[in-house]
Amino acid sequence: MKAGDIEIKFTDTQDKCENNHFYPGFKPGTEVLKGGTTLSEGSLALPCDILKERDVPVKLRDGTTIYVDILRPEGVAFKCPTLISWSPFGKNGGLLRNAISRAPWRRGIPQRSVSTLEVFEGQDPAYWCNHGYAMVHPDIRGTWRSEGNMMMNSEQEGRDGYDLVEWVAQQEWSNQRVSFAGNSWLSQSQWFIAAENPPHLTCIAPYEGWNDMYNDTTNRGGIPDPGFQAIPMKKACAGNQLIEDVGAVSREHTMWNEYYEQRKAKVDKITVPMYVTASWTNFLHTRGTFRGFIEATLSRGKWLRVHNSNEWPDIYYPQNVEDYRKFYDYYMKDEANGWEFTPTVRLSILNPGHKDIVNRPDTSFPLSTQQSIKMCLDANSNSLSFGEVSPEKLGVQTFDAKNEIATFTHTFSKRTELTGFFALKLFVSSPTGAEDIDIFCKTSKLSVTNELLESCCFDVGYLSPDPEKDRAELYRKHKEKDPSIDGLWYAEGTTGRLRVSHRELNDRLTTPHWPRYTHSNYQPMAHGEIVPVLVELWPLGMIWEAGEKLQLSIAGFNLRPEGMAMLPPAPTLNAEGSKIAIHTGGEYDSHLLVPLIPEKDVAI
Repeated sequence: MKAGDIEIKFTDTQDKCENNHFYPGFKPGTEVLKGGTTLSEGSLALPCDILKERDVPVKLRDGTTIYVDILRPEGVAFKCPTLISWSPFGKNGGLLRNAISRAPWRRGIPQRSVSTLEVFEGQDPAYWCNHGYAMVHPDIRGTWRSEGNMMMNSEQEGRDGYDLVEWVAQQEWSNQRVSFAGNSWLSQSQWFIAAENPPHLTCIAPYEGWNDMYNDTTNRGGIPDPGFQAIPMKKACAGNQLIEDVGAVSREHTMWNEYYEQRKAKVDKITVPMYVTASWTNFLHTRGTFRGFIEATLSRGKWLRVHNSNEWPDIYYPQNVEDYRKFYDYYMKDEANGWEFTPTVRLSILNPGHKDIVNRPDTSFPLSTQQSIKMCLDANSNSLSFGEVSPEKLGVQTFDAKNEIATFTHTFSKRTELTGFFALKLFVSSPTGAEDIDIFCKTSKLSVTNELLESCCFDVGYLSPDPEKDRAELYRKHKEKDPSIDGLWYAEGTTGRLRVSHRELNDRLTTPHWPRYTHSNYQPMAHGEIVPVLVELWPLGMIWEAGEKLQLSIAGFNLRPEGMAMLPPAPTLNAEGSKIAIHTGGEYDSHLLVPLIPEKDVAI
């Protein structure tokens, strides 16, 4: 199987169904789950009778059969709108839902807030069936007992999803209005499926989901780093067929090609209304979610909410579930509920060490009030400053590419908000003569006394009998580097990375705040050459109070903790003993371009 001239590689390393502890067996049939039933100890009791049809076959256009579970309200006379939870992780929950149960504080999702009918990262059918919706849980192509080989999010998945939408619309219980629900993979897939424009797709609700495999995850900045896609995918899924070997392809084919093109959703083709949920702190989904919202210019109505939590608990908070029901009811039931008056953009602005702003309304993103301001790097003082560095103040900061970090710091004199896309321009060279360099960077917020201020992404006090005790315990574990508290729990700021040979910009897509690369032409550095590069940093919304500091860190290795303990460090081509030099001042206009949001009392 090929994508253009590129051979799509597959491996058979995923678990077979019969060997997977979380596979309950192939058991087609129908049962009624009675209202009031508790499906597992401590879980939410079912609020109504639910009819569950299990292992229902659906034949796709190429003859492949996948199997779905259907859950819908029992004994109702009306036809139901349908939400699809498109997932490879198992329509019965699988390994990852079990991992949530075993994680500290259940990752902020109290057991009594869900029924256990939900798939991993999916909405809870107990709630939605009680409000008149059907939910369809497929085991997608190549997973569990479904036929075919499992593939990463791609145009193929878009066609498969199109076929399932149209199948659902033809069922006698369907009102012929179909949408999708869920985060991560359940969101990623929505971009690809909606780009195919199935006739009965009514709206979508992407909830933290990447949509450009190369730029969002496996080869960000041109640096091959397929660990997340190559490792958890094999561990989290089961099937009797093969699984796409994303790691092999991304390491072998480092430049853009048709394979990656097919794994970049054509969001500019999406026409249905959309409610997009994003965050500033997600190590995997932030860029793609914002790209989807911004570039879906044909959508017949789109809304953006940026939260200050983590995708897993945020999807189950009652206020958010109700908000999503208002959106779905408006489009899928024609309810006159005022959804159209919902602010187009609602932003949470992080303020670590203080209180975040939540759901601040606005009319667009990027914000129309944004001012593009340079913060210039000065290698002589290790500082960041507003305004140009004196032409006479040429400087260079040289550091070991494997174990040293260059830092540049600015202290704010008054409260300052930076919200939007950041971009870092650097003039770099290799004093040790390397023809290529991997660069990693991040921003951090420091207190008046130079302590790191981080955002906690999980509220472990939610529904706790002693919320402040639990929050304090999480903070203690984090500070003591307890291995159970991985890189998902806390976040610092925005991050970026770039392989210098991939610095060629895509002039059609690049904006001052958002560098976009062609990844098509290898551009090595000549010996002793100082080259300008623009490093893409992901969007961020953050406030600094008077006296607090913004610190920019630059290194030759990844500066953000890996999202999950099972992931290896991001690989680089930087050799032992190699050095990187950052040049500043005069003709070397190294600077961080920031999105300043003006306030009456803000001074810089």
